[in-house]
Order: sequence, then structure tokens, then C-alpha cells
Amino acid sequence: MSSETMPTGARKWTQWLTGAVIIALGVGVLWWLNRPTPEEATPDDAARIPETITLPPESLQLAELGIETLRPRDLTRVLRLFGQVEPMPENLVNLNSRVTGRVLEIRAHVGDRVRRGQVLAVLDSEEIHRAEVAYAQAKRQLAFARAELERRKRLAQLGAYSNPALEEARTRLASARAELRAAEAEHRNAQNAVQAAQSQLAKANTALQQANAQLARAERLLQAQLIAQQEYEAIRANAQQAQADVEIAQAQLQSARAALQSAEARLNAAREAYTIAQQQAERAEQIFRGQYLASKEVADAEAAYQQAQLALEAALDELRLLGGKPDGGHKLVITAPFDGRIADLQVTVGETVTPDKPMFRIVNTDAVWATFDLYSEDLPYVRVGQKLRFTTDSVPGRVFEATVQLIMPEADANSRVVKVRCTVSNPDPKLKPGVFLQAELPIVLERNALIVPAEAVQTLEGKPYLFVATGRDGEFALRPVQLGQTVNNSVVVRSGVQPGERVVTRNASLLTGALFGGGEE
Repeated sequence: MSSETMPTGARKWTQWLTGAVIIALGVGVLWWLNRPTPEEATPDDAARIPETITLPPESLQLAELGIETLRPRDLTRVLRLFGQVEPMPENLVNLNSRVTGRVLEIRAHVGDRVRRGQVLAVLDSEEIHRAEVAYAQAKRQLAFARAELERRKRLAQLGAYSNPALEEARTRLASARAELRAAEAEHRNAQNAVQAAQSQLAKANTALQQANAQLARAERLLQAQLIAQQEYEAIRANAQQAQADVEIAQAQLQSARAALQSAEARLNAAREAYTIAQQQAERAEQIFRGQYLASKEVADAEAAYQQAQLALEAALDELRLLGGKPDGGHKLVITAPFDGRIADLQVTVGETVTPDKPMFRIVNTDAVWATFDLYSEDLPYVRVGQKLRFTTDSVPGRVFEATVQLIMPEADANSRVVKVRCTVSNPDPKLKPGVFLQAELPIVLERNALIVPAEAVQTLEGKPYLFVATGRDGEFALRPVQLGQTVNNSVVVRSGVQPGERVVTRNASLLTGALFGGGEE
């Protein structure tokens, strides 16, 4: 019968029966493909991991298990740091002349070791010559004032003086007042000059820091071939000019301070002279009012003598401030401020030098800084007082030890690393400023932790386990644990075992294989 002649109800019944048969066949095929095999365990069987395993003595001997007793200890790691040797600021100086002068002798050269107070150079200076002349004149004036005072005292004893001179006392007071005002004005001007020089030095230091930062960046760009050598040389020249500007500003500040000291000396002398003149004027007034005739000539001689003493002291202070000494032959002797070596010499015999030009650069490397770069993620583990060991290619085969003495309070603006400084004794001196260093610094990541080797941890069904000796011969318990951080094949165990328990730390995988009949999950 064709489909055209089949009744409608029969046709629907046939279609439904055909669909049911197809569905039944599909379900059967799916069941066949996913049927459990005899080798597979049921879900309940899979969850049954044996809790203990016992090895016979011969198997235990062949396994060569490593068993350790758990004891709390520190989890450590060794930081590898890189840095360089730097001179200590207090052991480094650029030595200048205090005055303008011509170099007569140079007694030390680059590389020479010098002692504190050792003569490095001798200069001939007109400024010192003028100061010596002023000192000699003040000395003669003091001798004359002393002789005049003695002469007038003898005359007064003989009654040669009887008329007071009130007007002269008033005149001297007015003159002393004028000198005091002039000295005060000079002192104010000197103070303003010092402030201006300090401001200029601060600006120069800021410019130098910016130039050094640009130079450091240019060096990295040059190494990466991102800028041309010509551009790098221009930046380097800019940094050198900034350094020179700082040195000029320092010399100007030193000169301004010297002028301020001279102004202070003049002001002090003017104040004392004014005080003396005021006292003399008051005394003259008293004598005039009381009609008591006294020897004003002796008082004048005493004032002149005191003034001559002040002038001599001021001249001596001025001479010493310039670096000279009485009867020094207008010579300036340049001496070493501390023990060290001559690192740079920038003058020659016959050359004229000025206070703004450095003559010698002296560095003492008996003690140096070892400065290392520390990244921010390692900061919490580094403390002042920690010990480290470092090496350098410039001293092969030698290991140096140092102690962290300073962790800088801020990170470098360019590299974003924090500088760590150590003071290193260097009497040899083997460590040269500028050489690169490699250091190892042990740090503690976690204290009083239970730590096992990574190979001791066995992973079963995605979970960590340890084998713990039960105390019975050849018997080990499989203990689930929770783990912490892993460092250098050492793992921190957070929970699951206790201090004092004995754990399999070597060849634990053999126990895992034996636990599952030779197959490790």
C-alpha cells in the first residue's frame, strides 16, 4: 500500500513508532559508550584513599627514605643586589684658594698620599700682602699709643693738665656713632650678600641635580642606541657646566661669608669704640658739672690705646681669615684638611688662581660607601643592621662583608629603586669609587614555620599530602595538609602536621606508588 492510499491515522502511528525506535537506539549507544569498565573504581571507591601504608623491612631498606623531625624554623631567601662604591662626602673635598694669587710651588701631585696639615702648594698673594701691611701698621700704632699713654700719665702726675675738654668728648662720641652706623650698614650689606650667594648656590645645586638626572637618562638611552653620541655629549657638557656653576656659587658664598666676618669684626670694634666714647662723654659731663678738673689728655690717651688694641686684633683677624700669618712674607700655604690621596690637580706653577677655581681634589678611601639598589617588593624584608656579603670584578676572588647602615627614605625618581648604604673599611685601598658590586643579602620571609622539601609533598586527586611516620615499624600515615609559600624547593606547611612529628622528605613518591599498587595518581 502506498503512502498516498494509507489512511491518515495509520500514517501518524507509523511515524511515532519510528521516532521512538530511533530515540531508544540513541540512548543505548550513549550507555554503551559511557559504561563503567571493570578497571574503573566507583565514586565511592575513588574517595577511599588508604590512610596508612606499611612496608616490610626489606622494602623499607631498598626505598632509602629520608625522614626528618619537623621543627619550627625561618623561611629564608638570598637577595641578589647590585650597586657601586661611592666616596663618603666627609672624605671628599675640592680645595680652593681663599684669595687670588700666583702659584709658586706645587708639592703634591695626582696619586700622592697626603697627611692632614701637609703643604700641597704655596701661593704669592697681593691680598695677603695688603693684610700684612695693615697688621704691621696696627702693631706700630699700638706701640705709639702705649708710649703716648705713659707720657701723658707722667705729665698728669706733674700737674700739666687741668682743663677738661667736654666738647672734644662729644665730638669723639659723634664720630664713634657715625662709625657705628657705617659698620652696621656694611654688616647688613654683607648679610644680604651671603643670602644672595646662598640662593644662587641653591639654584645651582637644583640645576646640577636636573643635569645629572638628564645625563643618567641619556646614558641609558645611548646604551640602548636611542640617541646619538653627539646629543649625549651635549647633555654631558651641560652636566659638567652645571657642576662648574655649583663650584663657582660655592666660592662666591665662601667669599661673601668672609666679607660678612670682616664686617662683623668692624661692627664689634665700632660698638666697643662707641661704648668707650659714650663713657668718656658721660665722665666729661660729670666733671664739667662738678667743676672737678681732671686730665682729659690721659683719658684721650687711654681711649687711643684701647682703639689701637682693637685695630690690631681686627687686622690680625683679617690676615688669618685670608689664610696668612704675621711675617709670612705675603705667602699663602695650601694644606691638606685630612689624610687622603690627590685625585685631581687643576693648576700649574706660575698660574694665577682665584677663589672660585678648585686647585686639588682630595679623597680619603680608608672608609667608603657600598651603595646597592633595592626594589620596592623587597623593602619589607630589609632592616638596618643586617649583614651582607659582596664581590667586585676589580678585586677577583675576595668576598667583602658589610652591615646595612642606611636605607634611603625615598626612591630614586628615575629608576624607582631605594638606595641601601653600607660603610666599608677600606685601608688597602682595594675598593675604588665607581666600581660595580654584586651582593648577597639573606632575608627572612617567614619566622617559626614548618618547612619541608617540595619533593616531600605528594599530590593525590589534586590535594597535597605528607607521609608521617607513625612510630610503628615500617608504617606511615598519609596526612592531608595545607601549604603556604614555596621558596627554593622549600614549602611552608600551614596545617595538617605538628612540630615534633617525623615526615618523609626523600623518596616519598615511592610510598605513593606502593600505596596504589605501583601507580601514582
